[in-house]
Amino acid sequence: MKRVLSVATGILMVLSLAPAHATAAAETPTYNQDVGPILLSNCASCHRPNQIAPMPLLSYKDARPWARAIKAKVASREMPPWFADPRFGEFSNDTSLSTDEIATISAWVDAGAPEGDGPAPVPPRFSEAGWSHPSGLDPDYVIDFPVEWHIDADGESPNFNLFTPLPLDDVMWVSATEVRPGNLPVTHHIVTRLMNTPPGMKIGTGPAWSGGPEVDYVLVPDPDADQEELAATRKARAEAAKEPKDKDADEAEDADDFQDPSAAEAGAGFGAYIPGVGASVVREGHARSIRGDLFDTIVWNLHYQATGKPETARPSIGAWLADEEDNTTEHALLLRESTSQGKQLVAPPPMTPEERAAAGRRNQAGQGLNPLLAPIPPNDANWTVTGFAAFQNDAVINNLLIHAHLRGRDFTYLLTYPDGREEILLRVPNYSFDWQYQYQLTEPLQVPAGSTLKLISRYDNSASNRLNPAPQKEVYWSEQSWDDMFLSLVGYTLVDEVKEKGTTDE
Repeated sequence: MKRVLSVATGILMVLSLAPAHATAAAETPTYNQDVGPILLSNCASCHRPNQIAPMPLLSYKDARPWARAIKAKVASREMPPWFADPRFGEFSNDTSLSTDEIATISAWVDAGAPEGDGPAPVPPRFSEAGWSHPSGLDPDYVIDFPVEWHIDADGESPNFNLFTPLPLDDVMWVSATEVRPGNLPVTHHIVTRLMNTPPGMKIGTGPAWSGGPEVDYVLVPDPDADQEELAATRKARAEAAKEPKDKDADEAEDADDFQDPSAAEAGAGFGAYIPGVGASVVREGHARSIRGDLFDTIVWNLHYQATGKPETARPSIGAWLADEEDNTTEHALLLRESTSQGKQLVAPPPMTPEERAAAGRRNQAGQGLNPLLAPIPPNDANWTVTGFAAFQNDAVINNLLIHAHLRGRDFTYLLTYPDGREEILLRVPNYSFDWQYQYQLTEPLQVPAGSTLKLISRYDNSASNRLNPAPQKEVYWSEQSWDDMFLSLVGYTLVDEVKEKGTTDE
């Protein structure tokens, strides 16, 4: 009797356990059903050919050998890289994973990373040439730099300018632009802007910088220039410089040192490449203008870094054209350095043309900083700088960008409304030089005229900063990675312009 009972009990136990095993098997995540869509949505834009990531993750065959590494990286939230504090703001280009998505990937790896049944998820469309527009489309308009630049295996490369003709003579409306470096590991940055070739100069062969190699595409004196006309121009400018100026004119000249916003915007060109930034895409229905009607030359501000072996790089520019109706202009607001360690800074004193030329402030990226901004002291873990700007008209904020180097620690955009209310738009508590995002607001934010925007920035020049190359040294504000920068740009549109065109930012 005991034997019969024990057999019956065993059968009941097996029957009771069978559904649990079946359910567990059914709940095991698979690549095709669960993990593949996560990787393709959040990782594939970098993990694909011709991009910065070391391996592609476009299929199960790609992902399976890296399963354990993927689990480790997502569990630590090291990947996908995203640095905005989730408590403040929502951003359309947020690639960070939710807690549930991380748990799904971990469970998949723990189960042996099965492929699963059913069709494999289809990767998003990507440009075969390596452009990074989210549509996957190649640009409508491409400008290649005419030659390859050669970078030595070691040593310090200065920040320098080369010049090429702007191949258009009208206004080009674009929905996106991208500056592609051609060689990611060696490129510190590329900044493009537009200008007119100065009188008496032309694009020719000369030193890339003072004492640098002889190359094409630098500005050199034009022997065919009309010397009488050139002399008259110089005389007129010299006479104008001698004329007494009123206070407003002096202030205007000082402000020009801080870069006139409208002039800077018109000559902004095709944008920049900095680590982590791909195509710069405006919001749907908006556009930026490339002013071929005002300028004839592209300035390529180039900065390379040695990798231990000889390298070459040939950058290029891509532009995606906007529809004719989609020309609500996106403007750029530049926040200027206003305080440092609580000390109020003032506009820089007037500079003579000779001083301006010596400083190279009109030609060098990063040289527009307030000269009263003191260096970061040695071993200082909490050096603060605050930038400030105001909206003079009702505006709609679309995106926010931060640029600093290796001492950049944390950054906070703080909006103050005219009635005194404050709102944190973006906080980046752990800034990374390798991933400098343009944070795109999911919902554009309308702000009334008189609102002010601050960027509160902290720098860590101590030994606790593992990326700090020399905590015992002062840090100057300049272009090299071991120097540092303070740069912030806010993309916005004007409410009046939107109303005039009969569109909205909804």
